[in-house]
Amino acid sequence: MLDGEDMFKGRPFACRATGSGKYFSHWRGKVARGYIHSVFHRVVNFYLERDFLSLVGPGLGSAAAFINLDLPENIDFINLGLAPDMPVSLAGGWLWVNGILVVDCRRTCIWQGREGAELAWRGEELTWANLTALGQALSRWGRGGGWEERVADPLRQLRSGLLGRERDKLEGAVRSLLGYGPGLTPSGDDFLLGLLAVTGGGADYRVCLEGFHGAIAANLERTNEISAFFLRQALAGDYHEYLQEVVYAVINGIPATVITAVRKLLALGATSGTDMARGIYLGFSWAVTGSEGAGTTHGGRTAS
Repeated sequence: MLDGEDMFKGRPFACRATGSGKYFSHWRGKVARGYIHSVFHRVVNFYLERDFLSLVGPGLGSAAAFINLDLPENIDFINLGLAPDMPVSLAGGWLWVNGILVVDCRRTCIWQGREGAELAWRGEELTWANLTALGQALSRWGRGGGWEERVADPLRQLRSGLLGRERDKLEGAVRSLLGYGPGLTPSGDDFLLGLLAVTGGGADYRVCLEGFHGAIAANLERTNEISAFFLRQALAGDYHEYLQEVVYAVINGIPATVITAVRKLLALGATSGTDMARGIYLGFSWAVTGSEGAGTTHGGRTAS
């Protein structure tokens, strides 16, 4: 391992990939080229041929398109000098980024995620205690918020459409949410990611799920490239590890495991984790009570 000072000696910073998702697994042992899309302190998004992938530091979970690195805490990608459009190449299991960063990808463990059956549920089988724990954690540790009030009508239409009452309202509701809000992944998109994660295995939503997915797929041009990519992943059943673990904990865990899982999710991004958790919470709540609000769970009891 080289330290950060090596950058100033013309030597690339070297680190090791500790794990990766399935999107990178088929590239191992192959030769490919690409370029950087965007750079953040602990994340680099890049294209490898036509595949969109992300180099991520520790503590950000796993996902189908992630390559997890053993990046030291005192190293970040911006300070290394990485920038958009820099070339990326893969050969012999080594990923090179413009002569600045080299990643040993020869022995990565493939992250599999939860099986679909582990995330299957029915509203009547959910426990009040777990759903309440989710709502309380969201209320106590969530960040941002308030945007939901500005799209109250689309949220009501979305709930009604997903529950089979007004299916014709689904696409209009989705169009109002896609791309809504500032940031790399707008709040409306993050909310839909959470909702996709929970409705995908929900028996209560099975009848309208195809229409919901179709409405999102048909309107992805309303948001930006990265957010659209994450939504396409979700439509294919590929969700971030922390999303999966929150859904799994509510279905199969106890309040303590729900809170632990939610707090990990809430730590993602500025408000992204909170918006995703909101989508999960309302997805469960709508199936159980048909509730509109974030504070209502089983039997109308409050979770805030």
